[in-house]
Amino acid sequence: MTVPAGNLAATIARLARTPALGDRSELAQEVILAIRLCARAARDGLDPLPVLALRLRHCEAAFAVHELVRAVTRHWPEPFGVGRACCQRLSPDEATLACMVEAGQQRSRAEFGHAIDGFVPAAAHERLWEACTHAVVLMG
Repeated sequence: MTVPAGNLAATIARLARTPALGDRSELAQEVILAIRLCARAARDGLDPLPVLALRLRHCEAAFAVHELVRAVTRHWPEPFGVGRACCQRLSPDEATLACMVEAGQQRSRAEFGHAIDGFVPAAAHERLWEACTHAVVLMG
């Protein structure tokens, strides 16, 4: 796959910034923390759904977030980097996911595509959009 140089440079510049978790929307923060819980559960060989359901107070939202995690791990071009549960800075992958969630909140397919354009293969955009917006609707 060939990525236009302008898109690649913009993507690298965006990923080089490490924004604060608190600078993102409440929903994006909640998704990032849920993703971190899933990563911790995977590391420990545990099912993340019980912890997610307790945190989100909604079983369907927990399933939707878990499906988002599965879609991301399936379509992300490299292992998804997560911070520790207490970390107030976002990894580049988490920052990208926060942009995806906020675009999903606004129902902006264009902004969603912009967040991952040049980074995630275009063939995966629709699947990620569906998983992200499904989680956003159930969490919102």
